[in-house]
Amino acid sequence: MTPRSGPFDPGPEGHATHLVLGNTGGQLSLWPVWRPVPQGWTRCFGPAPYDACVRHSAAGIR
Repeated sequence: MTPRSGPFDPGPEGHATHLVLGNTGGQLSLWPVWRPVPQGWTRCFGPAPYDACVRHSAAGIR
């Protein structure tokens, strides 16, 4: 496995590397798929490639 440069490294293009999480306050967060989902957050989208998650969260879709 290639080391990551940080938790939000987009990873290899086209690979399902991220999630979009949502909380009860209506906030969305881009989250790496390899990290556990934090308490109080739920999956809204993904796993999907980084760019797809960015587009999804920018659209504000829950």
